[in-house]
Amino acid sequence: MLPEQLKSIAYFQDLDARALERIRASVFEVRLQKGQVLFTDGEPAQAMYVVRSGQVKIFKLSPDGREQVLRIAGPGDCFNEVPIFDEGPNPANAQTVEAAALWGIRRADMRRLVEEHPAIAIGFLKAFAGKLRYFTRKVEDLSFRSVTSRVAKLLLEMAEDDGKGGLHLKQQFTQQEMASVVGTAREMIGRAFKALEKEGAIKLDRHRVVIVSRAALARML
Repeated sequence: MLPEQLKSIAYFQDLDARALERIRASVFEVRLQKGQVLFTDGEPAQAMYVVRSGQVKIFKLSPDGREQVLRIAGPGDCFNEVPIFDEGPNPANAQTVEAAALWGIRRADMRRLVEEHPAIAIGFLKAFAGKLRYFTRKVEDLSFRSVTSRVAKLLLEMAEDDGKGGLHLKQQFTQQEMASVVGTAREMIGRAFKALEKEGAIKLDRHRVVIVSRAALARML
């Protein structure tokens, strides 16, 4: 890991060269295949992680096995920071969506670095505030938005310019995966797709979702 790569991580953006070098010396690398579990909810926490490449699903499981995806962490995203400070177990499960390379910092090393460099603590406070806003919006979505509205919002978040004046999805989820992200049953996703297709927002091409109109999606929010 290079110092300029550390600078791209929200927690470390305001650090000087000396602090960045101390962090770099504490980093270890993890490589995982698609579908591999990094850690499970409730087991002793070993480290916090930064995604170098690939994607990692952070999720909870109900007693009957239903999955609720909290977030999909992509390149540059950090996760499992909470146990660094409360010394508790892992608060969720982590599993790769695709092959991934991660950087990790062990809990004891991160605690020592925070104590030695107060600027790191300020970085954590800023990032934690952003995550609190994210999860507040997620609770709001689950409480007040319809399933169709939640699906439309997720599709908008996943969309990017295709270079030809249109939009395409950065990745395709199965209906079950999408249900886990928006917090509903798989069959409800099919109904939401039909409603969005009727409104001219999307079209279904076999197992792919094609975005037809950003404006039509936005109207469904």
